[in-house]
Amino acid sequence: MKMEVYLSEEVLESLSALRLDLSGANTDGFLIGHRRAHMFFIERIFPSRRGFFSSEKIFLSLIKLLHYRILGFYSFLADQKKTNKLLSPLFYGKLFLNIKINKKNQLVLTPFVIEHEKDFFLSPIKFNSNRLRKEQWIIP
Repeated sequence: MKMEVYLSEEVLESLSALRLDLSGANTDGFLIGHRRAHMFFIERIFPSRRGFFSSEKIFLSLIKLLHYRILGFYSFLADQKKTNKLLSPLFYGKLFLNIKINKKNQLVLTPFVIEHEKDFFLSPIKFNSNRLRKEQWIIP
């Protein structure tokens, strides 16, 4: 089944605002929304500490606190250490949004689903709409 992602206008605005100061601690966070069939609907983001969380116990507490609406994670300039942290059974089927900034200061958004086949890996997926091609962000 092909998975897709829909980002609300609020999420795109929030990510664009975060781009203005990447020296801050909020370069990572959670994607909040709901899922229907093969579609992730991301309604808002919730900034976190660098590396998302300090323990799995805290992550599970956050899931309960946010009413089980955490669909995944976002990260600006993610490195291998951050992405490896997400490659575990606890995060199977969750979304990961990797965010980079190109030379024109535009956000380059690349979504993945955490999958498993012998090992855990990031499987690229697509966005639902071409409306994302604006001055502030692009989709490769």
